[in-house]
Amino acid sequence: MRNFIPERMVRATGKMMRMNIDDGDIFIGEYANGAIGSIQTSFVTVGNYPGIEARIYGEKGAIICRLVEEFGVAETVKIATADDVEFKQVEIPQRFYPTGGHPRESWRSLFYANLVRDFIDEIRDGGSRNQGNFADGAWVQEVINAVEQSFHERRWVDLPLAR
Repeated sequence: MRNFIPERMVRATGKMMRMNIDDGDIFIGEYANGAIGSIQTSFVTVGNYPGIEARIYGEKGAIICRLVEEFGVAETVKIATADDVEFKQVEIPQRFYPTGGHPRESWRSLFYANLVRDFIDEIRDGGSRNQGNFADGAWVQEVINAVEQSFHERRWVDLPLAR
């Protein structure tokens, strides 16, 4: 966790101020099944931002999903398999876009339109399907708290956190 740009313009005041905000961070996690993963975020790295990129690797293949506007395209998905190891871009099926949405639409409207669509679908359809509930949000916050604790104490931290 690091603050790379401590002095910055505050839009509301138009003045430069010292800000103690993490501009970038990275963490490594080890899962109960022995797999490892890493998460990195940054508002100051070179490249297009703000965006979301998820990479998932398994024994039979891998996928890279990106929600970041580059070259006029807002979302991309690339897939590789054990038999064809180079990532190849695949078309995202229309059913994954909100009504009227398309790959050349701004990521901002795609992202929020999908959130709203999922929220309305969950209310309309009922049932147990959801894109996240309070328990999911609480678990995410606990992971964030564990990362911060690990950073400050310079050690591995187990989940769930001790109460």
